[in-house]
Amino acid sequence: MIRSFGWRDVGLVKTLGEQGVCLDAETGLLRGSHSLQNALFAYLLPGAGSPTIVWRANSNEGGQAAFGQLGHRIGEEQARVLFMAPPCDDAPDAWPSLLEKLAVEAGERGALNLLAEVNEEGCEFEALRTAGFAVYARQSLWSLPEGKLLHTSAHAVPLRPTTELDLIGVSTLCSNIIPRLVQQVEPITQRVARGYVLEHRGEIIAFLDVRRGPLGVWMEPYLHPEAYKLSEAVLHTGLRLISAGNEKTIYLCIHRYQDWLQEIVARAGFEALGSQAVMVKRLTARVKEPFRKALPVMETPVPTPITQVQIMNRDRKN
Repeated sequence: MIRSFGWRDVGLVKTLGEQGVCLDAETGLLRGSHSLQNALFAYLLPGAGSPTIVWRANSNEGGQAAFGQLGHRIGEEQARVLFMAPPCDDAPDAWPSLLEKLAVEAGERGALNLLAEVNEEGCEFEALRTAGFAVYARQSLWSLPEGKLLHTSAHAVPLRPTTELDLIGVSTLCSNIIPRLVQQVEPITQRVARGYVLEHRGEIIAFLDVRRGPLGVWMEPYLHPEAYKLSEAVLHTGLRLISAGNEKTIYLCIHRYQDWLQEIVARAGFEALGSQAVMVKRLTARVKEPFRKALPVMETPVPTPITQVQIMNRDRKN
């Protein structure tokens, strides 16, 4: 049996939430799971929190159970599989049904894609593939524990905080370095310029996307090939700016298409957390051509004037 979260599921979500798997690294590292809180918000305030789907092996309350949560804001094209509990190894029968139901829920809310981030070596990866997800990107996660000092001889570069006027420049930079396949899933136009930028001759050649949460700081670097020689200086300058007055762990996400940054990150003192496959399930497709209504089909044949004329001509000849 599978259904949406209700009051009778409070105990189940509270218990299983401690065993679950977060499939959105940024949310998990910066805010934690808070599965019960998110489920209650979504139940009481539709459009808030995380819509939660509950699965049970049978209708009895005492049977095996599991749940999955969706991360989505109304109006956005991307939804995320936010949280699943228990892990796939402990609930192999539940995951396929939960993933399918979450996809239906995301589609009904207007999302075009359903995303998830997992370790390629785990059971979760195979479960997602079986459910119709495909890998479209890969990323590596690093952490710099709070209070750890950076030792670097890299000189500082003139990074400055982003403003609303930088949106076009940041979008241009990202469109030049992010692969087209990734852009199809996560459009550049939906990115928000927040963090720090480096300009050269009136163009933005480096962008550090910075997001903050209760548990830490998340950073994603985007560097143009022209800034390759400045990459270490850009990274260290950005870290110094973020670290000023910050006592939380800094998390760094390196996308595979900028894999060369990993060596610089390791030298900076970051600790590797592991790599992930970023997967997507397409929910709908845009219609690019206008819908054309078919002409009605008449049930009874209608004689044409040409046929009548032919018959009349034959009668005259006879």
